Amino acid sequence: MKYTNILLVDDDMDDRMLFQQTLEEIDPAIRVHDVENGLDMVDWLNNCSDNDLPDLVILDQIMPKMTGKESLIFLKETPRYKYIPVILYSTFQMKDFLHSCRELGALDVVAKPDTIQAYRNMIEQFILAV
Repeated sequence: MKYTNILLVDDDMDDRMLFQQTLEEIDPAIRVHDVENGLDMVDWLNNCSDNDLPDLVILDQIMPKMTGKESLIFLKETPRYKYIPVILYSTFQMKDFLHSCRELGALDVVAKPDTIQAYRNMIEQFILAV
């Protein structure tokens, strides 16, 4: 499925900008909304109409206020959001963490991209996959 409305949740402004710039180069028709942390994600989602909900959420794991895993739990336990696919990305790649996030309902858990090419690869693999 090709996603066209993405919510990116990441406390690192540089990473958010890099993600958006890379995605815009690949497919400018895809909308990306970004927020800094899980609490901002909750506020943003709660203010969305049903028609404006994202069709994919990408979560950084290590964030203040609410981690990616805590945000994943919120999404999957909230009936309005539980069907939205979620990808976590993190520099934290312990096997137990990966397994528990998948058990909680994450579509996947991937290494946080650290180069433009790594962002491009992630976008092509998960966001543009048809």
